[in-house]
Amino acid sequence: MQIDAEDFYSFITIKEGLEVSSVRHCMSRLGIFNEWLARTGLSIDKDCLEKFFTELKNRQLTNNSLNTYRFLFRHLVSYYKDRGFSYDFFDGFKSFKKLKPDIVIFTLEEIEKIINTSLTYGLFRGRDVSFLDFRYRTMTMFLAYTGCRYSEAAELTVRHLDISAGKATFIDTKTNENRTVYFTEPLKSNLKQLVEGRKHTDRVFRNSMEKQIQATDYSEDLKKRAIKAGITKRVFPHNFRHSYITHMLEAGVPITEVATLVGHKDIQTTYSTYMHLADKTLAKASMRHPILRYKVDPKIILSELYEEFNNHQLQNDKRFYYDVRMNVNNLSITITILNN
Repeated sequence: MQIDAEDFYSFITIKEGLEVSSVRHCMSRLGIFNEWLARTGLSIDKDCLEKFFTELKNRQLTNNSLNTYRFLFRHLVSYYKDRGFSYDFFDGFKSFKKLKPDIVIFTLEEIEKIINTSLTYGLFRGRDVSFLDFRYRTMTMFLAYTGCRYSEAAELTVRHLDISAGKATFIDTKTNENRTVYFTEPLKSNLKQLVEGRKHTDRVFRNSMEKQIQATDYSEDLKKRAIKAGITKRVFPHNFRHSYITHMLEAGVPITEVATLVGHKDIQTTYSTYMHLADKTLAKASMRHPILRYKVDPKIILSELYEEFNNHQLQNDKRFYYDVRMNVNNLSITITILNN
């Protein structure tokens, strides 16, 4: 017997108050499970679920993917209990060991290539949709500049965008806490053009039907853009978040600040997931130990200082006269604020 999808949707949306992305996730997995029930003729019980998970494993799904179905069944237990049905069908099922994903990091050059690569769009229902290139490229720039989650960008509304101040506020976040991200030009100008004339309740990033851009559509578009840009790495929207965090850590930004910017409630999440990727950061940090510091080649210390100043990227900021030079044994620094 299949589960009543409409009634289950009402339960997890109204009574459990799940986020939109979680509801979408549950309903997607429920559709697959209902199809399996229809095909096998089974009803939901412990034996049924054991057979279902066995088939999923035979399809070589990863443990992380298997756990996405556990998420569904945990909510099905609550649903059955609420509706007065027997709800012990999931007793004894343990979670599958989580595997750390293979994190792909874009270089700064690769990010620029993707952002600057255009795609050609044909007609959609007889309508020219070439404007999508600008919309998708601006969304990519937003992901790269802010390190936000895809869902946060996709659900961002015009009212929560302050272009003049260069910031956006996410309301419905994974941690249930508001978070602000910051950005500069050229993203400011792109966003201003994108939301001009739009209502405060409109999504900032919209598809050809003026609706929210779905993750599958954006991912497909991004992969095409990356291929055209000559990027051979595995490409997903979340790569921009991975890259943002890693580059920030490598630039020497304190891990507590990085965690706050990207919305990690627990700093351990940032550390355990990303610090091993920021090899340069760890190597430099180890050399600051008092015992080791005076053993480090002075030329390396000068090089680190030179890199530290350059990380502030004042070279192209017309508000400053910037001259930082280094030779074998000397580092000279001149930074002057210019009069407007």
